[in-house]
Amino acid sequence: MLNVTWERAEALSLTLWWNMKRTIKNEAGKAVDLVTDTDGSQRIVQTQSFDPLIKLNKHMADDWQKGQMMGTQKHMAHVAEIPNIIYNELLNKFGRPAENPKAWKQWLNDSENRAFRTGGGIV
Repeated sequence: MLNVTWERAEALSLTLWWNMKRTIKNEAGKAVDLVTDTDGSQRIVQTQSFDPLIKLNKHMADDWQKGQMMGTQKHMAHVAEIPNIIYNELLNKFGRPAENPKAWKQWLNDSENRAFRTGGGIV
């Protein structure tokens, strides 16, 4: 049997209240939550499921063939699909891809980010 005094019960309920997570938005594998920490501070936490995008990228990378654009009028190639959450973080870090292509290429060519590339080789 659990014996809890009123003061302890009140402290427990305050702790539970302060460790709150309230979902603001939840759609299509993306969630935005408002989290209230034990010190009373609040933060917004965004989560996104990358599994469908990683599958798509793998499929596109498997279909890619070297030289497939030779002899065509296509002057641009699809090189990556990056989840919105990561893309926005990279925008804050590097700026727009057209403004800082060297940093974006370096990030895409990093082996840890291979899952976001849609073609073979390096960018």
